[in-house]
Amino acid sequence: MRAITVKSVEVLEEELQLHVHHAFGMEQYTDYVFKPGGGKSYSATIVMEVSDHVISKVKEATTAFPDQEFILEDLDTESNVSTTYRFKDGEILEKKFNIC
Repeated sequence: MRAITVKSVEVLEEELQLHVHHAFGMEQYTDYVFKPGGGKSYSATIVMEVSDHVISKVKEATTAFPDQEFILEDLDTESNVSTTYRFKDGEILEKKFNIC
């Protein structure tokens, strides 16, 4: 299984958090955690078998938020290896592998 967490680097207004959540398509998954609120960063976590299409979707959707940077952490729960991506304006700024 994969646990995927997407978060904004900066604090976002609640309305923008909801817009980001839907632009990234996170509401389509039955197993997700997302609690919008003012004065905090966007953060949502989903659990699924394969993460590639979600990573691609988030990367592409960041073009709708050109002034924002997002971090996506893809944790393989079986091997405890995670990959962390930094996205901005549809581009991967950084990709790191971590052993937990």
